[in-house]
Amino acid sequence: MRNHTIKNQIKFLAITLATVILLAGCSLKKPVPKNWYDVTLETYREGFRTGWKDEQGLKITDEQKDPNNKFGYLLRDLDGDGASEVLIGIIDDSTETKFTNIIIWHRDFGARVVFTTGEGYYLYLCDNNVIRQDSWYGSETQTQYMVYNSDENSFPIVDGGSNPQKVTLTPFE
Repeated sequence: MRNHTIKNQIKFLAITLATVILLAGCSLKKPVPKNWYDVTLETYREGFRTGWKDEQGLKITDEQKDPNNKFGYLLRDLDGDGASEVLIGIIDDSTETKFTNIIIWHRDFGARVVFTTGEGYYLYLCDNNVIRQDSWYGSETQTQYMVYNSDENSFPIVDGGSNPQKVTLTPFE
């Protein structure tokens, strides 16, 4: 009887310890490395320099492969957590900057492309770091607004937003 009680106590302690470790691990945020984007930006610089001969696991749009298009980047802290995200966009004469990629530092996966536009949609940066996504289905345009939430590693949809901004991008040269 006594051995059975000791085994139960050991089992209870083991389960309790495992639960505490698990919960502690879930609540710990991995810090965002300083200048994590340097490696990402160098990957894009090299890609644009070589015409994307090696896409290095990235999903590259046809627009990015077109040598007639000029691309640049913007480092912007989208959610106010002190870590910048990378927005890659087109440098052109339009009144608003069109972005093709948004890259974040994901606590579990490291640098991660969360948006790569394809045929039929673009991303725009609006006031208060709201991201507007326009999608086209034939002649119909659908618009949704999102904000970045680093705590959840997500882009929840929000109601409404403002007009897209024209921002200065640092060119990839």
